[in-house]
Amino acid sequence: MKPLLNQAQGALKNLLADAQLFQALLEVGQDSLPLDLQPHLIGVSFEKNTLLLQLDESIWATQLRFYEPNLLGIYQEHFPHLELRTVKVHVLPQSPEPVRTKKIITPPSNEDAEQMLEMSKNVKSQGLSKALKSLSLRAKKNARN
Repeated sequence: MKPLLNQAQGALKNLLADAQLFQALLEVGQDSLPLDLQPHLIGVSFEKNTLLLQLDESIWATQLRFYEPNLLGIYQEHFPHLELRTVKVHVLPQSPEPVRTKKIITPPSNEDAEQMLEMSKNVKSQGLSKALKSLSLRAKKNARN
């Protein structure tokens, strides 16, 4: 059991090290950009000799293109072992905000209130009978207002 646990801890350490590397890559990239562009750079990675920059919206990709040569130079300087030669910009699709529809609630009518009151008299369960009476009273009050 212990070797298995040690393997899991080793994998977690590697995962943590990778996360720290990608966070460092992101921070270097963000620090090299103007303030208005920094929060839109949401990911940095590399694939072979290509620096991959991930943005949250396509409108920022156009502006980022002006900074690509500078960014590539900075990454080449800070991470020479990666031997980066090109830059690719990816826009990560954002899920749209859910559309909330307002539910139109129609309060019970006076007739509904009377039916609830009648039902409360014929129900065997005391709890249900009491709840129906309460709903009936509330419906009658709302119908008056």
